[in-house]
Amino acid sequence: MEEARQLLSDTHSVHEKLKLEEGDILFHCGDMTKRGELKEVNNVAHYLARQPFRHKVVIAGNHDFCFENEYREEAEKALTDHGIIYLNDSSVEIKGLKIWGSPIQPCFHNWAFNRERGDEIKKHWELIPDDIHILLTHGPPHGILDFIYSGESVGCEELLKKVAKVRPHIHAFGHIHESHGIKTVGTTKFVNACITELRYWIKNKPISLDY
Repeated sequence: MEEARQLLSDTHSVHEKLKLEEGDILFHCGDMTKRGELKEVNNVAHYLARQPFRHKVVIAGNHDFCFENEYREEAEKALTDHGIIYLNDSSVEIKGLKIWGSPIQPCFHNWAFNRERGDEIKKHWELIPDDIHILLTHGPPHGILDFIYSGESVGCEELLKKVAKVRPHIHAFGHIHESHGIKTVGTTKFVNACITELRYWIKNKPISLDY
């Protein structure tokens, strides 16, 4: 599995219970923590640093408050000091793969990285380059692996428009715990990599993809 990519999201500080396979790149699509505290991030950083992957790429999620409040620099440094790549409306290229990551999602209660639907959130998606191969967002696009238990589709409409234009090979996300899985639309493979269910118990295994 040397060239395998493994994806996970919404580990909510229960990461120590996960046993990950060896691979090339590990992606985490946000909600590393449960309460968004800096000590949780330090714990996650130590865990990720021990995992058998050449590269680790991480974005934050709506629970990860310390990546948006006054502890932001310390939280980011906790990751980067362990060799973990942190993306926040930014990109990295690894072995020819162009990767973009963003923690933003449509407003959801009083959580971190909330943006109003429409023009406010669209500004973030407009930053995504047209030539990326892998897109990481915390929340899903509208209508794709974004259905909650009521059956309502809660993903972002503006994100869907941007993904349809960019057509990345992989679009990975989490946030909506009920819709874990993989779905291919056109040339894009969409991955909801949520590990936990709504009470933050581990329910799903990390998703492995060869690229």
